[in-house]
Amino acid sequence: MRNKSDRITEVIRDHWDWRASTFDDETGHGLFSDEQRQAWLDLLARLAGRAPRRVLDVGCGTGFLTLMLAELGHVVTAIDLSPQMIDRARRKAEQASLQIDFRTGDAVAIDCADKTYELVVARHLIWTLPDPQRGVAEWLRVLRPGGRLILIEGKWADNEAVARSYRHSRLIARFTDAAAAVLLRSDAALARTLLNRRYYGVEAQLPFSGGPTANRLATFLEANHVQDVVVEPLMDPILWAGESEFPRYAATGTRPPDPLLVDTAPDSRASTTGKSHVYDFSA
Repeated sequence: MRNKSDRITEVIRDHWDWRASTFDDETGHGLFSDEQRQAWLDLLARLAGRAPRRVLDVGCGTGFLTLMLAELGHVVTAIDLSPQMIDRARRKAEQASLQIDFRTGDAVAIDCADKTYELVVARHLIWTLPDPQRGVAEWLRVLRPGGRLILIEGKWADNEAVARSYRHSRLIARFTDAAAAVLLRSDAALARTLLNRRYYGVEAQLPFSGGPTANRLATFLEANHVQDVVVEPLMDPILWAGESEFPRYAATGTRPPDPLLVDTAPDSRASTTGKSHVYDFSA
Protein backbone atom coordinates (compact mmCIF):
# COMPACT_ATOMS: atom_id res chain seq x y z
CA MET A 1 0.00 0.00 0.00
CA ARG A 2 1.38 3.42 -0.90
CA ASN A 3 2.34 5.69 1.94
CA LYS A 4 0.79 9.11 2.50
CA SER A 5 3.78 10.95 1.05
CA ASP A 6 3.43 9.04 -2.24
CA ARG A 7 -0.26 9.88 -2.40
CA ILE A 8 0.39 13.58 -1.78
CA THR A 9 3.07 13.62 -4.49
CA GLU A 10 0.72 11.92 -6.94
CA VAL A 11 -2.07 14.43 -6.30
CA ILE A 12 0.29 17.39 -6.76
CA ARG A 13 1.85 15.93 -9.94
CA ASP A 14 -1.55 15.20 -11.49
CA HIS A 15 -2.74 18.74 -10.77
CA TRP A 16 0.22 20.38 -12.52
CA ASP A 17 -0.01 17.92 -15.42
CA TRP A 18 -3.61 19.07 -15.80
CA ARG A 19 -2.56 22.76 -15.71
CA ALA A 20 0.33 22.40 -18.18
CA SER A 21 -1.57 22.94 -21.45
CA THR A 22 -2.85 26.40 -20.44
CA PHE A 23 -0.23 27.44 -17.90
CA ASP A 24 1.56 29.90 -20.20
CA ASP A 25 -1.71 31.66 -21.00
CA GLU A 26 -2.06 32.95 -17.43
CA THR A 27 -0.79 36.39 -16.43
CA GLY A 28 2.10 35.97 -14.03
CA HIS A 29 3.13 32.68 -15.62
CA GLY A 30 3.73 33.35 -19.31
CA LEU A 31 5.48 35.99 -21.40
CA PHE A 32 3.27 38.46 -23.25
CA SER A 33 5.62 41.03 -24.77
CA ASP A 34 9.21 41.63 -25.80
CA GLU A 35 9.38 44.34 -23.14
CA GLN A 36 8.41 41.86 -20.43
CA ARG A 37 10.89 39.30 -21.71
CA GLN A 38 13.72 41.84 -21.70
CA ALA A 39 12.86 42.93 -18.16
CA TRP A 40 13.21 39.34 -16.98
CA LEU A 41 16.46 38.86 -18.88
CA ASP A 42 17.88 41.99 -17.22
CA LEU A 43 16.74 40.84 -13.78
CA LEU A 44 18.15 37.33 -14.20
CA ALA A 45 21.45 38.60 -15.59
CA ARG A 46 21.86 40.72 -12.46
CA LEU A 47 20.76 38.04 -9.97
CA ALA A 48 22.61 35.12 -11.57
CA GLY A 49 25.87 36.89 -12.27
CA ARG A 50 28.34 36.35 -15.05
CA ALA A 51 27.83 33.33 -17.32
CA PRO A 52 28.52 30.54 -17.70
CA ARG A 53 27.43 29.05 -14.39
CA ARG A 54 26.05 25.59 -13.71
CA VAL A 55 22.39 26.24 -12.85
CA LEU A 56 19.58 24.05 -11.53
CA ASP A 57 16.01 25.28 -12.07
CA VAL A 58 13.83 23.34 -9.62
CA GLY A 59 10.10 23.17 -10.32
CA CYS A 60 10.83 24.63 -13.75
CA GLY A 61 7.26 24.35 -15.02
CA THR A 62 7.09 25.19 -18.71
CA GLY A 63 10.58 26.67 -18.63
CA PHE A 64 10.01 30.34 -17.83
CA LEU A 65 13.36 30.85 -16.07
CA THR A 66 15.06 27.89 -17.70
CA LEU A 67 15.05 29.20 -21.24
CA MET A 68 16.15 32.70 -20.31
CA LEU A 69 19.01 31.46 -18.14
CA ALA A 70 20.20 29.27 -21.02
CA GLU A 71 19.87 32.22 -23.39
CA LEU A 72 22.10 34.22 -21.03
CA GLY A 73 24.79 31.57 -21.50
CA HIS A 74 24.39 29.42 -18.40
CA VAL A 75 24.56 25.61 -18.40
CA VAL A 76 21.09 24.72 -17.18
CA THR A 77 19.50 21.59 -15.75
CA ALA A 78 15.74 21.84 -15.16
CA ILE A 79 13.52 19.50 -13.18
CA ASP A 80 9.81 19.35 -12.55
CA LEU A 81 7.49 16.81 -10.96
CA SER A 82 5.05 17.12 -13.88
CA PRO A 83 5.96 15.24 -17.08
CA GLN A 84 3.55 17.45 -19.03
CA MET A 85 5.29 20.62 -17.84
CA ILE A 86 8.67 19.16 -18.79
CA ASP A 87 7.36 18.18 -22.21
CA ARG A 88 6.18 21.72 -22.95
CA ALA A 89 9.44 23.22 -21.67
CA ARG A 90 11.51 20.83 -23.77
CA ARG A 91 9.56 21.69 -26.92
CA LYS A 92 10.08 25.41 -26.34
CA ALA A 93 13.82 24.84 -25.88
CA GLU A 94 14.00 22.87 -29.12
CA GLN A 95 12.21 25.65 -30.99
CA ALA A 96 14.70 28.17 -29.58
CA SER A 97 17.69 25.87 -30.34
CA LEU A 98 18.75 25.91 -26.68
CA GLN A 99 20.64 22.99 -25.12
CA ILE A 100 19.04 22.25 -21.73
CA ASP A 101 19.06 19.10 -19.62
CA PHE A 102 15.38 18.51 -18.75
CA ARG A 103 14.45 15.88 -16.18
CA THR A 104 11.25 14.74 -14.54
CA GLY A 105 11.98 14.77 -10.83
CA ASP A 106 11.03 15.83 -7.33
CA ALA A 107 12.30 19.18 -6.03
CA VAL A 108 12.84 17.66 -2.58
CA ALA A 109 14.63 14.51 -3.78
CA ILE A 110 17.02 15.65 -6.51
CA ASP A 111 18.94 13.02 -8.46
CA CYS A 112 22.21 14.99 -8.51
CA ALA A 113 25.50 14.69 -6.69
CA ASP A 114 26.40 16.99 -3.81
CA LYS A 115 27.95 20.36 -4.71
CA THR A 116 27.04 20.13 -8.40
CA TYR A 117 25.68 23.63 -9.07
CA GLU A 118 26.78 27.20 -8.61
CA LEU A 119 23.21 28.47 -8.71
CA VAL A 120 19.81 27.00 -7.78
CA VAL A 121 16.71 28.92 -8.84
CA ALA A 122 13.00 28.39 -8.29
CA ARG A 123 9.99 30.45 -9.30
CA HIS A 124 6.64 30.12 -7.51
CA LEU A 125 7.69 26.75 -6.10
CA ILE A 126 8.23 26.73 -2.35
CA TRP A 127 4.56 27.33 -1.58
CA THR A 128 3.66 24.08 -3.43
CA LEU A 129 5.90 21.87 -1.27
CA PRO A 130 4.47 19.64 1.48
CA ASP A 131 7.91 19.81 3.15
CA PRO A 132 9.68 23.07 2.25
CA GLN A 133 12.37 22.44 4.86
CA ARG A 134 13.40 19.27 3.08
CA GLY A 135 13.38 21.20 -0.19
CA VAL A 136 15.80 23.86 1.07
CA ALA A 137 18.06 21.15 2.50
CA GLU A 138 18.21 19.49 -0.93
CA TRP A 139 18.91 22.75 -2.71
CA LEU A 140 21.77 23.52 -0.35
CA ARG A 141 23.08 19.97 -0.77
CA VAL A 142 23.43 20.29 -4.54
CA LEU A 143 24.89 23.81 -4.31
CA ARG A 144 28.60 24.30 -4.04
CA PRO A 145 29.79 26.11 -0.88
CA GLY A 146 29.23 29.78 -1.58
CA GLY A 147 26.73 28.94 -4.34
CA ARG A 148 23.64 31.06 -4.66
CA LEU A 149 19.95 30.28 -4.10
CA ILE A 150 17.36 32.49 -5.84
CA LEU A 151 13.66 32.11 -5.00
CA ILE A 152 11.08 34.22 -6.82
CA GLU A 153 7.88 34.16 -4.80
CA GLY A 154 4.80 36.10 -3.78
CA LYS A 155 1.98 36.25 -1.27
CA TRP A 156 -1.42 36.07 -2.98
CA ALA A 157 -3.75 34.44 -0.45
CA ASP A 158 -4.17 34.04 3.27
CA ASN A 159 -3.35 30.54 4.47
CA GLU A 160 -6.27 30.45 6.90
CA ALA A 161 -8.68 31.67 4.23
CA VAL A 162 -7.56 28.84 1.94
CA ALA A 163 -8.02 26.34 4.76
CA ARG A 164 -11.52 27.66 5.60
CA SER A 165 -12.55 27.44 1.97
CA TYR A 166 -11.32 23.85 1.88
CA ARG A 167 -13.23 22.87 5.03
CA HIS A 168 -16.44 24.40 3.68
CA SER A 169 -16.12 22.43 0.44
CA ARG A 170 -15.36 19.00 1.93
CA LEU A 171 -18.92 17.71 1.49
CA ILE A 172 -18.94 18.83 -2.15
CA ALA A 173 -15.51 17.26 -2.63
CA ARG A 174 -16.74 13.91 -1.34
CA PHE A 175 -19.65 14.04 -3.76
CA THR A 176 -17.46 14.94 -6.73
CA ASP A 177 -15.01 12.13 -5.97
CA ALA A 178 -17.90 9.67 -5.86
CA ALA A 179 -19.31 11.06 -9.09
CA ALA A 180 -15.91 10.86 -10.72
CA ALA A 181 -15.64 7.18 -9.87
CA VAL A 182 -18.91 6.56 -11.74
CA LEU A 183 -17.91 8.73 -14.69
CA LEU A 184 -14.45 7.29 -15.24
CA ARG A 185 -15.64 4.91 -17.93
CA SER A 186 -17.99 7.32 -19.71
CA ASP A 187 -16.36 10.77 -19.49
CA ALA A 188 -12.68 10.71 -18.62
CA ALA A 189 -12.21 14.48 -19.03
CA LEU A 190 -15.01 15.35 -16.61
CA ALA A 191 -13.82 12.70 -14.19
CA ARG A 192 -10.33 14.16 -14.28
CA THR A 193 -11.69 17.61 -13.50
CA LEU A 194 -13.67 16.28 -10.56
CA LEU A 195 -10.81 14.22 -9.18
CA ASN A 196 -8.57 17.27 -9.40
CA ARG A 197 -10.48 18.73 -6.46
CA ARG A 198 -8.38 16.50 -4.24
CA TYR A 199 -5.46 18.78 -4.98
CA TYR A 200 -7.20 21.72 -3.34
CA GLY A 201 -7.57 19.69 -0.16
CA VAL A 202 -3.82 19.15 -0.16
CA GLU A 203 -3.12 22.78 -1.11
CA ALA A 204 -5.11 24.07 1.87
CA GLN A 205 -2.81 22.15 4.21
CA LEU A 206 0.54 23.09 2.68
CA PRO A 207 2.84 24.96 5.11
CA PHE A 208 3.17 27.91 2.72
CA SER A 209 -0.29 27.68 1.15
CA GLY A 210 -1.14 31.00 -0.48
CA GLY A 211 2.55 31.89 -0.65
CA PRO A 212 4.85 33.06 2.17
CA THR A 213 5.31 36.70 3.02
CA ALA A 214 8.81 38.00 2.28
CA ASN A 215 9.63 38.30 5.98
CA ARG A 216 8.40 34.80 6.73
CA LEU A 217 10.40 33.26 3.90
CA ALA A 218 13.57 35.18 4.84
CA THR A 219 13.25 34.00 8.45
CA PHE A 220 12.62 30.44 7.29
CA LEU A 221 15.67 30.43 4.99
CA GLU A 222 17.93 31.79 7.72
CA ALA A 223 16.63 29.16 10.15
CA ASN A 224 17.49 26.49 7.58
CA HIS A 225 21.13 27.49 7.12
CA VAL A 226 20.89 29.85 4.15
CA GLN A 227 23.38 32.68 4.62
CA ASP A 228 23.32 36.32 3.51
CA VAL A 229 19.58 36.33 2.83
CA VAL A 230 18.39 39.39 0.91
CA VAL A 231 14.81 40.19 -0.15
CA GLU A 232 14.14 42.41 -3.15
CA PRO A 233 10.64 43.58 -4.16
CA LEU A 234 9.64 42.69 -7.72
CA MET A 235 6.69 45.00 -8.24
CA ASP A 236 7.61 46.46 -11.64
CA PRO A 237 4.40 45.92 -13.67
CA ILE A 238 6.45 45.12 -16.76
CA LEU A 239 7.61 41.89 -15.10
CA TRP A 240 4.03 40.70 -14.65
CA ALA A 241 2.42 42.08 -17.82
CA GLY A 242 0.46 44.56 -15.71
CA GLU A 243 0.09 45.80 -12.16
CA SER A 244 0.29 43.01 -9.58
CA GLU A 245 -2.27 43.08 -6.80
CA PHE A 246 -0.06 40.76 -4.75
CA PRO A 247 3.35 41.36 -3.14
CA ARG A 248 6.04 39.72 -5.29
CA TYR A 249 9.73 39.48 -4.48
CA ALA A 250 13.03 37.67 -4.91
CA ALA A 251 14.72 36.09 -1.90
CA THR A 252 18.40 35.27 -2.41
CA GLY A 253 21.06 33.70 -0.23
CA THR A 254 24.12 31.47 -0.28
CA ARG A 255 25.18 28.03 0.86
CA PRO A 256 27.56 28.36 3.80
CA PRO A 257 30.96 26.65 3.99
CA ASP A 258 30.71 22.97 4.85
CA PRO A 259 31.55 23.23 8.59
CA LEU A 260 28.62 25.63 8.99
CA LEU A 261 26.11 23.52 7.08
CA VAL A 262 24.95 21.41 10.00
CA ASP A 263 21.91 19.15 10.24
CA THR A 264 19.42 20.08 7.53
CA ALA A 265 17.31 16.94 7.78
CA PRO A 266 13.52 17.31 7.62
CA ASP A 267 13.23 16.62 11.36
CA SER A 268 15.54 19.52 12.24
CA ARG A 269 14.40 21.95 14.92
CA ALA A 270 13.63 24.66 12.37
CA SER A 271 10.11 24.54 10.94
CA THR A 272 7.59 26.72 9.18
CA THR A 273 4.94 26.87 11.88
CA GLY A 274 6.05 24.66 14.75
CA LYS A 275 3.15 22.28 14.03
CA SER A 276 2.92 18.92 12.34
CA HIS A 277 1.23 18.92 8.95
CA VAL A 278 -1.34 16.16 8.54
CA TYR A 279 -2.80 15.64 5.07
CA ASP A 280 -6.44 14.64 5.02
CA PHE A 281 -7.43 12.48 2.04
CA SER A 282 -10.98 11.89 3.27
CA ALA A 283 -12.23 14.67 0.96
